[in-house]
Amino acid sequence: MNAEEASRRLRPDARDGRLDEVVVEAVVETAGMAGNRVRVTAAPGLTVREREVLHLMTQGLPNKAIARRLAISPKTVANHVEHIYSKLGVSNRAGAAMRAMEQGLAGGAFPGGD
Repeated sequence: MNAEEASRRLRPDARDGRLDEVVVEAVVETAGMAGNRVRVTAAPGLTVREREVLHLMTQGLPNKAIARRLAISPKTVANHVEHIYSKLGVSNRAGAAMRAMEQGLAGGAFPGGD
């Protein structure tokens, strides 16, 4: 496929967290498609879904409420929470919330979504 088709196919997967956004942008830029970038927010290493979960965590929602809001299972939320803790170097929700505030991921509308 050509670079334009690759861009059209890869960027939605990056937005949805199935592919790493930074890697997709590197591939697309290398292929000469630097325009219309996927927005990459703070917290490098977190997927879009993990940023969504983190954002909802900072609003005080428990895992079950986050699961309902994102239409995923509570077990999946728990897995995301553990990955978030690991990637942010924290061990609890308070630490994750502090990191989210430091990186501009807390409060208001989700910064990485539309």
